[in-house]
Amino acid sequence: MGYGILYLRLQLLMFGKANTMTVTLKEQTQKLVSRLETFLSRIDWHFFSQIALLFAAFIVPLIILYLIDGGSFEYLWKGRAPYLLFLWLFALEAALGWKKLKKEQPKFWTKKTVLAAVTLLLPTSYAVGLTFGLRTGIEALGRAVGVPIIGGDTWYLTHSWLFSLEYVLFAAFFVASIWLLYGVQGLKSFAVSSFFIAGVGIFYMIDTFYPYGTFTVLQSLVPITTSGVTSILNLLGYSTQTFPGGTDGLGLTVTGASGKTYQAIVSWSCAGSHSLFLYSFMIMLFLRGTSISRTRKIVYVVAGAAGTFIVNIFRIVAILLAGVNSGASLAQTFHEFYGEFFFIAWMFIYLTLIYLLETRLIPKISNKHHTSAAQPELPSG
Repeated sequence: MGYGILYLRLQLLMFGKANTMTVTLKEQTQKLVSRLETFLSRIDWHFFSQIALLFAAFIVPLIILYLIDGGSFEYLWKGRAPYLLFLWLFALEAALGWKKLKKEQPKFWTKKTVLAAVTLLLPTSYAVGLTFGLRTGIEALGRAVGVPIIGGDTWYLTHSWLFSLEYVLFAAFFVASIWLLYGVQGLKSFAVSSFFIAGVGIFYMIDTFYPYGTFTVLQSLVPITTSGVTSILNLLGYSTQTFPGGTDGLGLTVTGASGKTYQAIVSWSCAGSHSLFLYSFMIMLFLRGTSISRTRKIVYVVAGAAGTFIVNIFRIVAILLAGVNSGASLAQTFHEFYGEFFFIAWMFIYLTLIYLLETRLIPKISNKHHTSAAQPELPSG
């Protein structure tokens, strides 16, 4: 009988705990649902839908372009990989400037919003049109405006000109859409992404109409870069010699210990101009709207530019080492794809360093300084 009472008490105790757990789980679920409802109620769905449409207006054509020519998205220079950076900058600016953009919410079915809707369809129309003869028309336009064909090579007409015009068109579509939807405030909020995509188009256009370094203004960094590459290779035990590359740039011949040689020409696009261009937009976006003092901002911009230039020198060194040790094929692959990770890794490290300095080290030093300054002096004697 004693065991029966004990078993009954145990069953009641277990039932009570199970009931308590059920109630607790139910309460937690209700709290979670309540928080989710509160979060969803705070979302401005009108604004969210507008931003989503803007993203879709450029993501959809990029998907189509990827299906047409997926290999073009592997290259940052004369390729479509910069579109991914553009979308990233666009997303960050949308997240940073949404409060200001909410004040400029456009009304539906005005003349501007109708024009904006038409403009947002143009990137997709362009991408679809490439499969229906638009590419032929673009090449015909390139011949008409004088895109050079050098030694029978039509690459600048069929590829460089296509990418150049495409970036300029997408930049025009993007800026026009932003202005029609949000006015001047929108142009300010998306200034970095707008200038970025337009800048890529301008750089591509310059190289399309002035190939092989004929636009001599941008060649000024070539001798400095080549000198840095030569110094590093000499320290590593490689023999290096420079030779004139004509309008292409400055040539380098690298000789290894085995006597194997590799030659390459450093042009303006490889000498650091392109990396500094990308860096300038990333640092602008990172420092934009922060409470960092103007002096420290200038220091960060200058130091980052110097670091970007040095990292690019190491990138060229790595390409030449790949060429002299493993052949031209690996050097070409490294140049067109893997070498860009030098810049990406550098930007991640540098921006993280700035973040840690501004959020951890500098406030800690400032607090120590204020604490020591606030301590009263003890009377002497």
